[in-house]
Amino acid sequence: MELLTLNLHTYQEIVYNDEDTIEGFLEKYKSIQRKIVELIANEDVEICFFQEAGQYMHEEPDIFLHGVDIKKSNYVRRLVEMLAEYGKIYHFVWDMAHYGFGIWEEGLGIVSKFPIVDFESRYVSRNQDVNTFYTRKIIRARIEDKGGPIDLYSVHFNWKEAGFEDEYENFVSWVEEIGNERFIIAGDFNVSYGSEEYKMVMKREILGLSVLDSWMVANPNEPDRPTFIGDKISEESARIDYILVPENFLVKSARIVFESERVSDHKGVLVDVEISQK
Repeated sequence: MELLTLNLHTYQEIVYNDEDTIEGFLEKYKSIQRKIVELIANEDVEICFFQEAGQYMHEEPDIFLHGVDIKKSNYVRRLVEMLAEYGKIYHFVWDMAHYGFGIWEEGLGIVSKFPIVDFESRYVSRNQDVNTFYTRKIIRARIEDKGGPIDLYSVHFNWKEAGFEDEYENFVSWVEEIGNERFIIAGDFNVSYGSEEYKMVMKREILGLSVLDSWMVANPNEPDRPTFIGDKISEESARIDYILVPENFLVKSARIVFESERVSDHKGVLVDVEISQK
């Protein structure tokens, strides 16, 4: 199964000017979204995990999907609609975590070739005020294959000083409450490879299973190759985007994408895994 995780940077790769209409801005942004769509289509990616996926706060919703209001400007929805133009049919879920950059409802999404049979989102942060970006929510989508259900978690945690450890423990408690040993955790952890927080994640068993950092399994000689490439706040680069799978999954390959062209302040991580049938 081909998996992609990418923090989308909430429409920040092009400046939204005061004179812009949302329709005009979205038309300009298509050139960036097209690069993401072409990667998904050409690589036949089956599951995509997105963070910082926004929709315009002043727009009226026109879809009610799995209990969530979805607008035409929803970044994940637009990717799915563009994929359909390539003859690629995908399903998606999305939920808002907080407001971002003054005009966006910023959230997380999952795009799947498989029908989504269950969806849930939960706050994991201490702060649950949607007016601050320290508010963090995680979404779960369930798909099924011949081996049974697979739970997909798109995650976006805070930094260490803003509560990462507590958020990760809250998240693990949720996974263990669900009780499904066939899970995939992917997203922006905001902790770098080799940090104490990274070591905590790798030591923490989930449902009695160790987790694998898929990049490290496939690329042990490049442990800290960066996935975050800098933004207006920080110019530091680091590997902070991970795809974690249980120890009984087989990681076949992993590579960092969008190396030569920028679609976000993050690069994407593309992983091929064989899902355990147990």
